[in-house]
Amino acid sequence: KLRKVRKVNMTFKEEIDKLENAKIENTYLIKKGSIPIILTAPHTMKQRKKDGSIKLNEPFTKAIAKYVSNKTGCSYLIKQRATKIDSNWEEVDDFKLLLERFIHEHEVKLLIDIHGASSRREFDVELGTLNNLSVRHSTIKSLRNAFFESGIYEIALNNPFKGGGITKYIFGKTEIDVIQIEINGKYRNINNAENMERLCNALIKFIRKYVSNC
Repeated sequence: KLRKVRKVNMTFKEEIDKLENAKIENTYLIKKGSIPIILTAPHTMKQRKKDGSIKLNEPFTKAIAKYVSNKTGCSYLIKQRATKIDSNWEEVDDFKLLLERFIHEHEVKLLIDIHGASSRREFDVELGTLNNLSVRHSTIKSLRNAFFESGIYEIALNNPFKGGGITKYIFGKTEIDVIQIEINGKYRNINNAENMERLCNALIKFIRKYVSNC
Protein backbone atom coordinates (compact mmCIF):
# COMPACT_ATOMS: atom_id res chain seq x y z
CA LYS A 1 0.00 0.00 0.00
CA LEU A 2 1.11 3.52 -0.72
CA ARG A 3 1.67 5.62 2.36
CA LYS A 4 0.05 9.04 2.39
CA VAL A 5 2.53 11.87 2.82
CA ARG A 6 1.26 14.37 5.31
CA LYS A 7 1.60 17.92 4.07
CA VAL A 8 3.01 20.24 6.70
CA ASN A 9 2.15 23.90 6.23
CA MET A 10 5.02 26.29 6.83
CA THR A 11 4.60 29.31 9.04
CA PHE A 12 4.94 32.72 7.39
CA LYS A 13 8.39 33.11 8.96
CA GLU A 14 9.55 29.78 7.57
CA GLU A 15 8.15 30.49 4.13
CA ILE A 16 9.59 34.00 3.83
CA ASP A 17 12.99 32.80 5.04
CA LYS A 18 12.99 30.00 2.45
CA LEU A 19 12.09 32.43 -0.34
CA GLU A 20 14.83 34.85 0.69
CA ASN A 21 17.55 32.20 0.87
CA ALA A 22 16.67 30.15 -2.20
CA LYS A 23 19.63 29.10 -4.37
CA ILE A 24 20.79 31.84 -6.74
CA GLU A 25 21.53 30.75 -10.30
CA ASN A 26 20.82 33.54 -12.79
CA THR A 27 21.51 37.27 -12.67
CA TYR A 28 17.82 37.96 -13.24
CA LEU A 29 14.92 35.89 -11.96
CA ILE A 30 11.70 36.43 -13.88
CA LYS A 31 8.30 34.86 -13.45
CA LYS A 32 5.26 35.41 -15.64
CA GLY A 33 2.09 35.61 -13.60
CA SER A 34 -1.58 35.43 -14.46
CA ILE A 35 -2.56 39.05 -13.73
CA PRO A 36 -1.35 42.33 -15.37
CA ILE A 37 0.90 43.42 -12.49
CA ILE A 38 4.65 43.03 -12.07
CA LEU A 39 6.80 43.43 -8.96
CA THR A 40 10.49 44.30 -9.18
CA ALA A 41 13.29 43.96 -6.61
CA PRO A 42 16.58 45.32 -8.00
CA HIS A 43 18.62 45.67 -4.80
CA THR A 44 18.72 42.15 -3.36
CA MET A 45 22.52 41.87 -3.38
CA LYS A 46 25.53 43.87 -2.20
CA GLN A 47 27.18 45.44 -5.22
CA ARG A 48 30.11 47.65 -6.18
CA LYS A 49 29.06 50.49 -8.44
CA LYS A 50 31.05 52.05 -11.29
CA ASP A 51 32.28 54.87 -9.06
CA GLY A 52 33.74 52.31 -6.65
CA SER A 53 31.18 52.86 -3.90
CA ILE A 54 29.31 49.96 -2.32
CA LYS A 55 25.54 49.65 -2.56
CA LEU A 56 24.32 47.48 0.30
CA ASN A 57 21.62 44.90 -0.24
CA GLU A 58 18.05 45.47 0.89
CA PRO A 59 17.12 42.31 2.81
CA PHE A 60 13.82 40.54 2.17
CA THR A 61 12.78 42.70 -0.79
CA LYS A 62 13.28 39.55 -2.87
CA ALA A 63 11.25 37.38 -0.50
CA ILE A 64 8.43 39.92 -0.29
CA ALA A 65 8.17 40.07 -4.09
CA LYS A 66 8.10 36.27 -4.35
CA TYR A 67 5.62 35.80 -1.50
CA VAL A 68 3.17 38.42 -2.79
CA SER A 69 3.46 36.96 -6.28
CA ASN A 70 2.69 33.46 -5.01
CA LYS A 71 -0.43 34.71 -3.24
CA THR A 72 -1.78 36.91 -6.04
CA GLY A 73 -0.53 35.61 -9.37
CA CYS A 74 1.40 38.74 -10.33
CA SER A 75 4.67 38.57 -12.24
CA TYR A 76 8.07 39.53 -10.86
CA LEU A 77 11.55 40.50 -12.02
CA ILE A 78 14.29 40.17 -9.42
CA LYS A 79 17.94 41.10 -9.80
CA GLN A 80 20.05 38.53 -7.93
CA ARG A 81 23.65 39.18 -9.01
CA ALA A 82 25.65 42.40 -9.20
CA THR A 83 26.38 43.86 -12.65
CA LYS A 84 28.37 46.96 -11.56
CA ILE A 85 25.33 49.02 -12.55
CA ASP A 86 22.74 50.11 -10.02
CA SER A 87 19.55 49.34 -11.95
CA ASN A 88 17.75 52.16 -10.17
CA TRP A 89 20.18 54.76 -11.52
CA GLU A 90 19.41 56.78 -14.62
CA GLU A 91 21.65 54.63 -16.84
CA VAL A 92 19.81 52.21 -19.12
CA ASP A 93 20.79 48.63 -18.32
CA ASP A 94 19.66 45.08 -19.09
CA PHE A 95 17.26 45.08 -16.12
CA LYS A 96 15.29 48.07 -17.45
CA LEU A 97 15.29 46.76 -21.01
CA LEU A 98 14.09 43.33 -19.89
CA LEU A 99 11.39 44.95 -17.77
CA GLU A 100 10.21 47.24 -20.58
CA ARG A 101 9.99 44.34 -23.03
CA PHE A 102 8.07 42.19 -20.55
CA ILE A 103 5.57 44.99 -19.89
CA HIS A 104 4.84 45.46 -23.59
CA GLU A 105 4.70 41.74 -24.42
CA HIS A 106 2.36 40.84 -21.56
CA GLU A 107 0.18 44.00 -21.41
CA VAL A 108 1.15 44.83 -17.83
CA LYS A 109 -0.88 47.64 -16.27
CA LEU A 110 0.96 48.23 -12.98
CA LEU A 111 4.58 48.10 -11.83
CA ILE A 112 5.41 48.04 -8.11
CA ASP A 113 9.16 48.59 -7.66
CA ILE A 114 10.14 47.28 -4.20
CA HIS A 115 13.01 48.80 -2.22
CA GLY A 116 14.22 48.72 1.36
CA ALA A 117 14.76 51.80 3.52
CA SER A 118 16.68 52.15 6.77
CA SER A 119 14.86 51.33 9.99
CA ARG A 120 15.87 54.83 11.13
CA ARG A 121 13.48 56.43 8.66
CA GLU A 122 10.41 58.02 10.18
CA PHE A 123 8.02 56.44 7.68
CA ASP A 124 6.80 52.83 7.62
CA VAL A 125 6.38 52.91 3.85
CA GLU A 126 7.17 55.62 1.33
CA LEU A 127 5.53 55.78 -2.10
CA GLY A 128 7.47 57.38 -4.94
CA THR A 129 5.39 58.47 -7.91
CA LEU A 130 7.45 61.26 -9.54
CA ASN A 131 5.35 63.80 -7.64
CA ASN A 132 2.09 62.08 -8.64
CA LEU A 133 2.92 61.83 -12.36
CA SER A 134 3.45 58.07 -12.68
CA VAL A 135 0.22 56.76 -11.19
CA ARG A 136 -3.44 57.63 -10.86
CA HIS A 137 -4.59 59.23 -7.61
CA SER A 138 -7.20 56.50 -7.11
CA THR A 139 -4.46 53.83 -7.20
CA ILE A 140 -2.43 55.56 -4.48
CA LYS A 141 -5.55 56.05 -2.38
CA SER A 142 -6.38 52.34 -2.64
CA LEU A 143 -2.82 51.36 -1.71
CA ARG A 144 -2.72 53.66 1.31
CA ASN A 145 -6.06 52.32 2.51
CA ALA A 146 -4.72 48.77 2.27
CA PHE A 147 -1.79 49.72 4.50
CA PHE A 148 -4.07 51.49 6.97
CA GLU A 149 -6.33 48.45 7.18
CA SER A 150 -3.28 46.32 8.01
CA GLY A 151 -2.23 48.62 10.85
CA ILE A 152 0.55 50.40 8.91
CA TYR A 153 -0.06 54.11 9.28
CA GLU A 154 3.09 56.13 8.61
CA ILE A 155 2.85 56.39 4.82
CA ALA A 156 5.02 59.04 3.16
CA LEU A 157 4.49 60.22 -0.40
CA ASN A 158 7.37 61.44 -2.58
CA ASN A 159 9.38 62.43 0.47
CA PRO A 160 12.29 61.83 0.41
CA PHE A 161 12.16 59.32 -2.49
CA LYS A 162 10.23 60.46 -5.55
CA GLY A 163 11.04 57.42 -7.68
CA GLY A 164 14.39 56.35 -9.09
CA GLY A 165 15.72 55.32 -12.47
CA ILE A 166 13.33 52.39 -12.88
CA THR A 167 10.25 54.51 -12.20
CA LYS A 168 11.46 57.27 -14.52
CA TYR A 169 12.41 54.90 -17.34
CA ILE A 170 9.19 52.88 -17.32
CA PHE A 171 7.09 56.04 -16.95
CA GLY A 172 8.82 57.46 -20.01
CA LYS A 173 8.52 54.28 -22.11
CA THR A 174 5.02 53.06 -21.24
CA GLU A 175 1.62 54.32 -20.14
CA ILE A 176 1.19 52.04 -17.13
CA ASP A 177 0.89 52.90 -13.44
CA VAL A 178 4.32 52.90 -11.74
CA ILE A 179 4.97 53.05 -7.99
CA GLN A 180 8.29 52.84 -6.16
CA ILE A 181 7.79 51.48 -2.64
CA GLU A 182 10.39 52.02 0.08
CA ILE A 183 9.84 49.63 3.00
CA ASN A 184 11.25 50.50 6.41
CA GLY A 185 13.69 47.95 7.81
CA LYS A 186 11.40 47.17 10.73
CA TYR A 187 9.01 45.60 8.20
CA ARG A 188 11.83 43.52 6.67
CA ASN A 189 13.19 41.91 9.83
CA ILE A 190 12.86 38.12 10.09
CA ASN A 191 12.92 38.44 13.88
CA ASN A 192 9.74 40.48 13.67
CA ALA A 193 7.94 38.39 11.08
CA GLU A 194 4.54 39.66 12.23
CA ASN A 195 5.37 43.13 10.86
CA MET A 196 6.53 41.69 7.54
CA GLU A 197 3.41 39.57 7.25
CA ARG A 198 1.21 42.63 7.79
CA LEU A 199 3.16 44.44 5.09
CA CYS A 200 2.73 41.54 2.65
CA ASN A 201 -0.96 41.21 3.45
CA ALA A 202 -1.48 44.90 2.69
CA LEU A 203 0.14 44.51 -0.72
CA ILE A 204 -1.91 41.38 -1.41
CA LYS A 205 -5.13 43.14 -0.48
CA PHE A 206 -4.28 46.12 -2.69
CA ILE A 207 -3.33 43.97 -5.69
CA ARG A 208 -6.52 41.93 -5.52
CA LYS A 209 -8.61 45.10 -5.42
CA TYR A 210 -6.63 46.65 -8.29
CA VAL A 211 -7.22 43.59 -10.46
CA SER A 212 -10.91 43.47 -9.62
CA ASN A 213 -11.24 47.09 -10.80
CA CYS A 214 -9.33 46.56 -14.07
